[in-house]
Amino acid sequence: MDDQRRRIVEDLSGMLAGTLHCDPLTVALYASDASLYQVSPLGVVCPRHRDDVVTVSRYAAETNTPLIPRGAGSSVTGAAVGPGLIVDFSRWMRDVEEIGEQTVRVQPGIVRDDLNRLLRKQGRYFAPDPSNTEITTVGGMLAVDAAGSHSVRVGSTRDHVREIELVLAGGHVLEFETESLEILRAPPETATGGPAMLDSTVLSTPDVSNARIKRTIISKLAKLLADHSDLIRERQPALLRNSSGYYLRGALTAEHLAVPRLLVGSEGTLGVFTSATLHTMPLPAHRGVVLLLFGQLEAAVRAVQKIAPQQPSACDLLDRRLLTLARESESAFAELISPAAEAALIVEQTGFSDRQVRDRVAMVRRTVEALPGQAIVAGEGYTPDEVEFLWSLPNRVVPLLTRLKGATRPLPFVEDVAVPPLALNDFLVRAQKVFQKHQVTASLYAHATAGQLHLRPFLPLPTEHDGERIESIARDLYQAVFSVGGTISGEHGDGLSRTAFIRSQYGPLYKVFQQIKDIFDPHNLMNPGKIVSDDAHVTRRHFRPSPQPVSDVVDLQMQWDAAALTEEAVRCNGCGVCRTQSPQMRMCPFFRIDLSEETSPRAKANAVRNSLCGTLDHREFGSDEMKQLADLCFNCKQCELECPSNVNIPQMMIEAKAAHVAEHGLERADWILSRAHSFGVLGGATAPLMNWLLGNSAARWMIEKVVGISRHRKLPRFARRPFAMSLRHELLRPPNQADAVPSVVYFIGDYANYYDPELARAFVGILRHNGFRVFVPAEQTSSGMAMLTAGDLDAARKVAEQNVRQLAEPAREGAPIVCTEPTAALCLQQEYPMLLDHPDVELVASQVVEAGAWLEQLHHEGRLKTDFSPLDLDVGYHTPCHLKSLSGGSPLLRLLSLIPELRLHTIEEGCSGMAGAFGLTKANFQTSIRIGWGLISRMRSSEFDIGATECSSCKMQMEQGTATPTLHPLKLLALSYGLMPELRRKLRPVAGGAFIT
Repeated sequence: MDDQRRRIVEDLSGMLAGTLHCDPLTVALYASDASLYQVSPLGVVCPRHRDDVVTVSRYAAETNTPLIPRGAGSSVTGAAVGPGLIVDFSRWMRDVEEIGEQTVRVQPGIVRDDLNRLLRKQGRYFAPDPSNTEITTVGGMLAVDAAGSHSVRVGSTRDHVREIELVLAGGHVLEFETESLEILRAPPETATGGPAMLDSTVLSTPDVSNARIKRTIISKLAKLLADHSDLIRERQPALLRNSSGYYLRGALTAEHLAVPRLLVGSEGTLGVFTSATLHTMPLPAHRGVVLLLFGQLEAAVRAVQKIAPQQPSACDLLDRRLLTLARESESAFAELISPAAEAALIVEQTGFSDRQVRDRVAMVRRTVEALPGQAIVAGEGYTPDEVEFLWSLPNRVVPLLTRLKGATRPLPFVEDVAVPPLALNDFLVRAQKVFQKHQVTASLYAHATAGQLHLRPFLPLPTEHDGERIESIARDLYQAVFSVGGTISGEHGDGLSRTAFIRSQYGPLYKVFQQIKDIFDPHNLMNPGKIVSDDAHVTRRHFRPSPQPVSDVVDLQMQWDAAALTEEAVRCNGCGVCRTQSPQMRMCPFFRIDLSEETSPRAKANAVRNSLCGTLDHREFGSDEMKQLADLCFNCKQCELECPSNVNIPQMMIEAKAAHVAEHGLERADWILSRAHSFGVLGGATAPLMNWLLGNSAARWMIEKVVGISRHRKLPRFARRPFAMSLRHELLRPPNQADAVPSVVYFIGDYANYYDPELARAFVGILRHNGFRVFVPAEQTSSGMAMLTAGDLDAARKVAEQNVRQLAEPAREGAPIVCTEPTAALCLQQEYPMLLDHPDVELVASQVVEAGAWLEQLHHEGRLKTDFSPLDLDVGYHTPCHLKSLSGGSPLLRLLSLIPELRLHTIEEGCSGMAGAFGLTKANFQTSIRIGWGLISRMRSSEFDIGATECSSCKMQMEQGTATPTLHPLKLLALSYGLMPELRRKLRPVAGGAFIT
């Protein structure tokens, strides 16, 4: 830590209720956002309330330290990075302070979708809908005047703001609404011996009253806007969308000054927002959506011009590249979208009745069908589910642009232009010429009837040597924008990528922007370098450093080289989707209970990238601080699954843990719990004694002290005889292609072997019932996932090598290797190839399949018997994370639906929080319970007779604190087949105690 950061820590420690971080690792995590830029801040402040913001603002004025406000850190322009103190509002300041009949008062860190989930209970919502609304904070929306697909009907953020609370550099707290100019005619408040009016250069003086500061600002703003009213009308035309520069048009009338309209879109350059009162709207009574496909982009644009007079509530345009991604990403989209489609429009209409909406959508259809050129109505939706499905097309697909492979990426540096809607076709022709001149292609997504276009040229990630080309493309494209009367930013603001071009757009009006900046922030401390800047080439500076894959930077232990690890880390573009709290997604279990940046998957990718590029000392990779960060990942795989770019965060964190183990060794609890399989034989041989000890409170207290297993965690009993020790001869005979009966290789896994042989017997019975011979390799061992997740790769490698030796020969014979434990299937299938340099590892991995997926495939082929007898039960089913990662679904849930009278209820409460050994330990027990509390609470209710899940760890959490048993779905199939009648006793509630069922 350098001297300046050390001084900040000394000065502010003890003064904040929130947190302050100036350590190298945290600083690196906040050095970038979702843009191309990276600037290392001095530190990060996470304020808990307004008083913290006042304290930091006063400190900024006293020490001449810049402040950079930040929400989700999802800016694509570089607005949320800077060289001073980052003020992260998303950590603590997320409260809804008051809900009125037509307004809501909120703090800046609240996420837009979280706010609307609350408002929906009153039948209202906060209407602006920018992309990524599941992570976008209201403060971020205020900062850039966010809009979205429905802006043509509901406007942008500034149209919904009543009041804003602003903290200036120096700590003055001002509340602005649409201010009456009568305040200027009243006698001014004066201090004894002080001037009636204040000069802007002393606005940061703390002993001047807030009332006098506010009066001064209103007076100077009113005079400035009045003096330049003609210039404002001339240079800031009435576009539907414009978030470039300070928005002055319409702010001043003869009687009022609409200060909030000016503050919205100021990107934190005038002050820090700490609270805002927003207008809310009634939820639309009825909505209808139609998806239209076109053979040419030009035809789609012509259709927009004809549709616009019908006043759709939204009309979005997608180009061919996005449609291709849609078809590839989801089968439902592939069925809707023809491969011949070059463009699509999603048009929405709202109304007071279903009939009115249907009539308005029909009018859109007739209008488009009457145009020359072929147009196809691909789909319509009127129910909430149908509407949301069609809108999921752009919401899901546009982020997938970052998933495209190759040396070039869709770069967000000119992606936010807005033009008059009638000039849309003219502008697209000019833009195409610009891209042809520079020999690049670009993707197109547009809120077409608002004239808002998101263009992303495909280029390599820029270095300092590419700055001139980036700047040249932007300059030429913006000249095309200006030629049709458009703006360089419609809803994402200016940041570092566009600030240099504001002077070109506004000409002499830019000087007015400078004067406004001086009125609010005379010492240029609030997010300096954005909107107002003397650097004419800021666009080409501060690009993210390119990691250099040098082999001796980090001693890698998995099967990738530095170049592959670098590529993986760089694929994270910082979009922040991994910060979601959406109930429809699972990532990230840690972030859901602790909303700090370091818990987000994005932070892990940033840490690795900075280690490789030298922003962080390479020795940080194996440091205790990196280990703490890596421990905020327990390899559930949901971030990789749900990330738009599928960045492999879990294996990067395993590599980081392995670096720490190599340097510092393995902690005792991790060593013991990752080797639980080693104690299985001993536990089975002494099962009565071991089970007595595990059920004795005094013994559990001692085990907690010595081993680290929480005494509060319900545990499984050791089986008296492991399944592998009870194998009959026919289960030990390897498969042969000459066999008349098809063979299946059963990889048992630790849990079924040592704790639940009944599960293994159920699966073997199901296989035999369906005409398969079963082979169980006698020398198979644990999958090794617990060792791997702990970073103990040497030990994991040994068990993996043993299993590959056991499984390679039957794999060569073409036999499927089936696992009843999803974690085991995932480990053998995905982790072993990254762990072993072995000639047979890919062969084995290719044959591994989870039991439910394999049985469902049999069902699809008509080879699974369905002679199920009824089970009169209500079953609460939980999908394990590793199963989602393997198959993206729940195959056994679908098979259970074949059982008569069985009533299935899916429990969508996210990750169970167990993660194998993670949830067993005293250190992690409370965290595990917090993550899994939704699941635990559902199982404690009386709505289910039993629970069901494929994962043994999830079963432990589902039975924590409840008498309701949880069974593997295979046991229910076996029971329904009539194979194991004794399983019926497992359906009854059990008395509480130290053991799971």
